[in-house]
Amino acid sequence: MKNWVKIFQALLITLLLGVVGSVHAQFYVSPKVCVTDISMDPATGQMIGCEKRTSFFDTDPSSTAWFWDFGDGGQSISRNPQYPYQSPGTYTVRLNRTLANGTLDVQTRDVTVGTFPTQPKFNDKISADTTVCESSSLELNPFKLQLAGNVKYRWFPTGDTTKTITVDTSGCYSVEVFDAVSGCSRSAKINVKFCLQESSSGGGSEKWYFGKGGSLEFGVEGDSTERDSLANEGDLNPDLTIEDPTYKPSDSNDLSLVNTNGAVAMVYDKNNNLVFYTDGTKLFAGSDDSEIFTASGTNFTVGNPNSAQGLTLVPKPNCNSCNFTEYYLLSQNPVTKLLSYSVIDMRYNNRKGAVVEQNIPIAFTASEKMAAIRSSNDSAYVMYSFDYKKGAFNILTIDSTGIKTTEQIIGSPVVDSSSSIGYIAISPNGRKLAHGVVIAGRNYVEIFDRNLNTNTLSNPMLIDLNIAAPPVVYGVAFGSNSDILYTTVKGNPALNQDSYLVQLALFLGDAASIAAQKEIISQRRGEEFGALMLGPVYGAGTKYLYMSVNNKNFLPYLQNPDVKGNAAVVGLTYVPGSAKFGAPLDGLATLGLPNILAPAAEQEGEGISANYSGNCQNSPTILTTQGICSPMRNKVTWYFHDGTSKEGTQTSYTYTKPGWYPIRMVIEVFQKSKISSVVNNQVVDRLTETECTEEEYTGTIYIKPAPVTQLPRTLYICFEEFEKKAFGPSPKGGDSFDYTWMTSLGTTLSRDSAYVFDIPATYLLDVENNFGCLAKDTITVREGCEPELFLPDVFTPNDDNLNNDLEVIPAYITDFDFKVFNRWGELVFTSKNPEIKWDGKFKGKVFGNQLYPYIINYRSKYFPERGELQTRGSILILK
Repeated sequence: MKNWVKIFQALLITLLLGVVGSVHAQFYVSPKVCVTDISMDPATGQMIGCEKRTSFFDTDPSSTAWFWDFGDGGQSISRNPQYPYQSPGTYTVRLNRTLANGTLDVQTRDVTVGTFPTQPKFNDKISADTTVCESSSLELNPFKLQLAGNVKYRWFPTGDTTKTITVDTSGCYSVEVFDAVSGCSRSAKINVKFCLQESSSGGGSEKWYFGKGGSLEFGVEGDSTERDSLANEGDLNPDLTIEDPTYKPSDSNDLSLVNTNGAVAMVYDKNNNLVFYTDGTKLFAGSDDSEIFTASGTNFTVGNPNSAQGLTLVPKPNCNSCNFTEYYLLSQNPVTKLLSYSVIDMRYNNRKGAVVEQNIPIAFTASEKMAAIRSSNDSAYVMYSFDYKKGAFNILTIDSTGIKTTEQIIGSPVVDSSSSIGYIAISPNGRKLAHGVVIAGRNYVEIFDRNLNTNTLSNPMLIDLNIAAPPVVYGVAFGSNSDILYTTVKGNPALNQDSYLVQLALFLGDAASIAAQKEIISQRRGEEFGALMLGPVYGAGTKYLYMSVNNKNFLPYLQNPDVKGNAAVVGLTYVPGSAKFGAPLDGLATLGLPNILAPAAEQEGEGISANYSGNCQNSPTILTTQGICSPMRNKVTWYFHDGTSKEGTQTSYTYTKPGWYPIRMVIEVFQKSKISSVVNNQVVDRLTETECTEEEYTGTIYIKPAPVTQLPRTLYICFEEFEKKAFGPSPKGGDSFDYTWMTSLGTTLSRDSAYVFDIPATYLLDVENNFGCLAKDTITVREGCEPELFLPDVFTPNDDNLNNDLEVIPAYITDFDFKVFNRWGELVFTSKNPEIKWDGKFKGKVFGNQLYPYIINYRSKYFPERGELQTRGSILILK
């Protein structure tokens, strides 16, 4: 009986492979065999071109070892080698394989390696960029100055098969040129940008199709961000986004065409538009739900409607072509356990696509469990498929050279056959991979570290769920922080088994601690828990964790999946007393949720923008624009509120008062003439160029108040009197201030509001207000004593030896000149020497009891620039 099963499987594989490739003596060869297109660039010494590999696959499921001879000296011991032929010609490929019974089987096949057509180019480049005016159109000709030969064409995204096409929409355009004899091809691409043409809009919110007519669309909630006018830099006219968005299930779900008991696969493009989805039986266009057929118009059947996770749609990276020209549909055949792929080409069916290659074999033996992720550098995709019989992972690297498969035996060596169902999960940060296994009648979750560079797995950790099997572990999913893992254990309602939703806190570190502190979030009898998924898959913000429950018209979800705790803590909706049991569905959920992939988000086109840096009063504000329609020449003019204007993509302006100010920017764009491509001269360019467009941009900026200090330029201190003086700036223009007193070399002395000066020097002061605006000031401390005169108001020249003479005591003065007068204005005493005293006599006599006016003229010792100074007063003589 077993032999008949093997014969049936072999015949089934032969039928599947015969659609697109050649099955001869039970090994597969790519239908198109081409020489690898690699050469050395003489200018740089680097290898350039596209590595074209030929796929081989031994289709005999009973073989266990292989030795390939490709006829040109190349060899391999893999079941499915990818071999690059270096030279064209006909080669005899020989396969020596060892069958399961130990016998050696030899198969041969002649393979003709074809050559390539002439390399197409745009603007003499394989990958080019160009910008033209929006009102014009552009003819694309890949062989403008060279002969093409006997070739055929296919353009992306238009699907045209003509030598040239004319375009009027921004985007990436590529042409694949096929040699009419060999079918081998070369490609070239050009990114066309029509000046200021509207960019491609995104596809809106993410939507899942799954189950029996079920669909779930996500809405986003959150407060709109307010413009931060106090920010030190920003956009002059910002687009306000949602702050801390939270994705929630929408109540408006449309009945989908999906009808499956198992997996669904979906793929989005760079603008978040759904490209394709499949329910395991048919393939549908994401744009209008229409069914996708083969390029010849025949029906295309996936043939995998009941697997758990055995479907994945992946963008196919291409060499020298626009990305997303083609997509892979990878699937596991549940009967043969063969992993294979089909290719969908977007250049057919009015950009909806058509299947151009079907059921290309990749690997034996694959299980239903598979998961894919975009590589860390966005240049490739990586898919993992689990082989429970070997305890191995098939690691598929999908890049511009094709699909490379490696096998890594790692983890638990003995697992039950029930481990072939269920899900593989890759953490959001890409650093961990997890799946469920059953070993000796017990349920476990196995977690691996994932190398972001090599994609290999390491450090397996087996966590005991302490739940006997059956029921069996099924769904796995990480929280958004990647340090909490959830898993479901799927019970059979017909056998009265419980289903479980379990939380594992991976941040606890070791398997024993994680198992000991696991949380059973939900345990229900009569329900069949299925897949888990964090959603939406793409988009930054708070996400919920969703769980499928078979035959339910809703999806329960966890509102706080990144928090360790019970059902109440994580916010499970599927508990008694919940406001609702989950996200409502128009159809029914089954056990599966979709495998979803998307490339890195990218927006085409460009718009006008302008930014500022620095928005403080009395400090330069830098205004910058990237210009538009690069590499066209831009003339940028900035217009300010006071009527002034400045030119340049970057300029500066100093605002002297705080408040809101308008800014207007005008960009004139000039297009070179055709003569400039012949005469490379800047003067000729300017004389022959034409204006493409003139665009205006308006924005606003808030100028924050800067501190205004009240600090004298010079401060004099009388160091002769050992004087010290404290002084502060008493600033205005803010609610609070920070101070930094420094030496002239910038060494910090104090951060107090006032500083005590006791050394003559120059001091620096920085005052920053609560708006982050800074005022810089300088004060110079010099030695300087104010001139002073000390003399009495009364003296008594009566020879009693008490206050007999008038003595003037000067301080810090020069050029002393003292004059005393009587009431009639006669000069009664004069002296230029302050040490000479007046005895009160005039003409030898003392005329007492009278007031005598005086004048003292002098100059300041420390401040001679003040000129001649004068002090007046009167002195009373008493006898």
